[in-house]
Amino acid sequence: MAFFLGLTSCNKEEGCTYPNACNYNADALVDDGSCDYASCSGCTDPGALNYNASAESDNGDCIYDPSVSTAVCESSVEFDSYSYPIVAIGGQCWFAENLRTAVFQDGSEIPYELGSDFPNLATPARTNYNGSEFNYNSYGHLYNGFAATTSIHGGICPTGWHVPTELDWIEMESFLFAAGHGERMGAVLKSTESWTGNGDGEDLFGFGGIGGGHAWPDGSFYSRNVWGAYWSSTETEASPVSANYRQIGSSTDQMANGSYWSVTGCSVRCVED
Repeated sequence: MAFFLGLTSCNKEEGCTYPNACNYNADALVDDGSCDYASCSGCTDPGALNYNASAESDNGDCIYDPSVSTAVCESSVEFDSYSYPIVAIGGQCWFAENLRTAVFQDGSEIPYELGSDFPNLATPARTNYNGSEFNYNSYGHLYNGFAATTSIHGGICPTGWHVPTELDWIEMESFLFAAGHGERMGAVLKSTESWTGNGDGEDLFGFGGIGGGHAWPDGSFYSRNVWGAYWSSTETEASPVSANYRQIGSSTDQMANGSYWSVTGCSVRCVED
């Protein structure tokens, strides 16, 4: 009897002896090679598409909806006695209205010029479409490219904000493409009213793109409610002096890009630093 009990006491329980394993056995003295590290791991972020409520550890494989904006933005920003609503598009915060400031960031005045004088300028300036106060109230100012690209007096956007660079526009486009809007960037950015014909958009992200038109290099105004052109602060190497833009229109669902001479007047949106 004593001999039998002695043999029994020598038996050692086998199992998984690694504490980080899903099937860790605290009573096991001998590891049997059965440790499992996968069955209890998964995505532990409730905001992810593949969230696993039963997962005990995160495996780094969380998948997120590319159409969901991740930027945390203020609801509005005050600048030159006007409150601009702010929207999140991807990881960026954008003005949801066209810029209408009469001053640079430091409070210095941005010269107001007639559209007919724009072709002769080589310094920052603003104007109103057709010189109309009504158009200003509805569409903001049109700024020449010299205003959009300058850094003097802090630029034309408020502190903590700037006229979007080419890379800023590309970041927006990359988000829209990943969200499935690659061929319809204009449609999802355009406002749901005010465009000519049947050109109204869907405004899925609250950008509220409108057709502010152009102050053209011939000194005239064109295309209000037909085209909305937005400056980039990135100049090109072309001559005469030019800068990049993005443009949405009543007759297309896409968003165009290119460059205009800097004597042209276009709308401006600010993006957060």
